[in-house]
This record gives sequence, C-alpha cells and structure tokens, in this order.
Amino acid sequence: MQGWVKLHRKILHSEIFENEKMLKVFIYCLTKSSHKDTESRVGRQKVEIEPGQFIFGRKKAASELNMTESTVRDYIKTLEEDGVITVKTTNKYSIVTVDNWALYQSNGEEYDNKTTADKHQKDSSPTSERQQKDTYKNERELKEVKNVKEFITTTTSEAMNSESVQFYQNNIGVLLPHISNEIAGWSEELGDELTIEAMKRSLERNKISWGYVKSILQSWLNKGIKTIEQAEAEEVEHRDRIYHKRQFSKVPSSQEVIPEWFKNRNEQKQNENKKPTIEDTALAIELGIKLKRSRENILEAIHNRYDLSERDLQAIREGKSSAKEILLNKTNLKVVGDP
Repeated sequence: MQGWVKLHRKILHSEIFENEKMLKVFIYCLTKSSHKDTESRVGRQKVEIEPGQFIFGRKKAASELNMTESTVRDYIKTLEEDGVITVKTTNKYSIVTVDNWALYQSNGEEYDNKTTADKHQKDSSPTSERQQKDTYKNERELKEVKNVKEFITTTTSEAMNSESVQFYQNNIGVLLPHISNEIAGWSEELGDELTIEAMKRSLERNKISWGYVKSILQSWLNKGIKTIEQAEAEEVEHRDRIYHKRQFSKVPSSQEVIPEWFKNRNEQKQNENKKPTIEDTALAIELGIKLKRSRENILEAIHNRYDLSERDLQAIREGKSSAKEILLNKTNLKVVGDP
C-alpha cells in the first residue's frame, strides 16, 4: 500500500499515545485504510471500500501486529468505544472506518509526484492562487480544531480534576475517555456527592465496575433521588423488601405460618451464634476507613462488637496499626479482664 498519512502533535497528549499497543493498533488502522474509493473481494463477493475504510480480519491483524487475537479484539473495541473508529460487521467480514479520516490524510502524495517543471510552474503561480491555498489551509486547520470527534480525549481539565473522577481513579480502576465523559455527565446531573456514593456502594457490594455504578445512578435518577439522605432512605426500603421477599419464599405452603416474634427471636439467636471472624471484621473496618465513613457508621457495620475509639481508627488511618492487630489486642484485654 502506497501513500502516507499525517498525525497531529496532540497525539502526544492523548491516552492512545500512553498505551503503546493501542497506539500500534491505531496506526495500523490508519495505514490499512484506503485513500480512495475502491473495490475489494472477499471470497466471491465484491465489497465497495470508501476512503478511510478497510476490510478487517482479526486473525490477519493479529499476525501482522504480532499480537494475540484477543488483544487485537480488545483494542479495536476500545478505539470504537472512544469514537476513534467505527466497525460494521457482517457474517463474513468486518469493515473498519477511521472517523475523521480527512484529518489524518494528506494531499502530499500528489506533491511527491510533481516534476521539477511542475514545481517551477507552481513557484510562478499568481498571488491569487497562493491566497486560495492559504484560505484552504486555514479552513482545514479550523475544521481540525472544531472537530468534536478527534481521536484524543475531549474531556476538559476541569472535569478530569473533579472529585468523582479522582475517586474512580483511586478506588475502581483505569479511567478511559468514554468513562470520564460519562462520570462528568452524571456529576453534572446528580452532583459529585451522589456519584461518589454510588461508587462506594459498588465497592461495598464487591461489584466493582462502571456499569454497576451507572445502574445505581440511573435508578436514582428514575426515582427522583437527588440527595444522600434520600438515597439512604431508599436503600433501607430496598433491603426491607428483599428481606421480606426472602422470608416469604422460605415458608412452605403446606405449613402453618410462623409468628413474626418467634421468627425474629430465632434469627437473633442464629446471628449471635454466627459471629464474624476477626479477619472479616478487620476488613469491614478498613473498608469503612477507606470510604471515609464516620466512627458511628463503622461501629454500626460491625454491630458494635468492639469498642473502637477515634484514636484506634486514627492509628489505622495513619498505618501505625492494622485493624486486625487492634481487634486482637482488644480481644486479649477482654479475656484477661474476665472474672
């Protein structure tokens, strides 16, 4: 394949450039794309290819890129999600389209084929022709600046520095451009506080993914929840509904319904006999500290089994002692002091 493409220097500041494999796949897409309307054959079928498109095969791409097929698939999907490329798949082949192909394509190929005489003629062209070329150049540069689907992230520095974005990066995972844009949108819709609260709940429930966080936010939006207090009240109602549903499903239709007071007494005895281990309690304390919960909330989470003071929690925050060490120490003190 002949010809060449151009890259804007802004690629140095993009997330594509920071990931060498993603950069390699992106440049592969650029160089494989056709620079003009053409036809390509897939088996017995002729396929029309437009500028900026190419027929994509995962096996062939993996061989040419020296990567595994799964790696190529994942990076192609990431580029598609970020609005860099578009993939149209049929039952026989896929066509990849590089969005904003004109930004990466140059007319310099025609210039390379000019003869010396052509260059001389160009040098002697009238001033009006140079002005037209300057105007064309300025229009292209203006289009490049205004284009909203550049391959680099369009997230503003203000959004990237928001509390919700920082919390996601510090606690959940790598921040891809499309996720940062969605976080910024939800923060604008519901506020940073509620957005972060949804992330905390995903951590507490061990469902650590942006998809799960987004499902919580969408639920709050549908229910008109706009404050932390409303979210907490909704959570209590949700847990009550689940609890009653489970209890109802456990009652056999052929048996007499057990009185509520008797059932609660049995559950209380079972909870007393099934005390969590020190390791489980320590993990709950450390998670509460990581999520910046208050002392009262942490004690409530561990059912007030240990008399933790603010000094104890501060020692854990500062790394002077682990939660397990403090719990073991309190357990030993309790045993020694027993009559």
